[in-house]
Amino acid sequence: MAHFIRSRSAPCSPSMTRIRLAIEGDCCGAMSVGTVAVIRAVQRHLGLSLSDSSAYVDRCVFEGQEVTLTAPNRAAADALLAEFEQLPAAARIRAHLAD
Repeated sequence: MAHFIRSRSAPCSPSMTRIRLAIEGDCCGAMSVGTVAVIRAVQRHLGLSLSDSSAYVDRCVFEGQEVTLTAPNRAAADALLAEFEQLPAAARIRAHLAD
């Protein structure tokens, strides 16, 4: 079951917004299935490089960590959470606003 939480009562602020992200890995050998779309979404919405986006996702998938991502603003954070809901791997992604 996918877990996406967007707090509607939190104030909209132009300041940075933190997102907590955890991903249940679906590994096939040394690779994880379905992570490319997650990496691209993080890269696109948060303005991170491909290598930084990949490193965050790899920490979640291969090391079982929950990471904190920083979005440039609340709108970018909400857009990322919305895109996560549409991905094929949505059932394995747990993401929510940390603020």
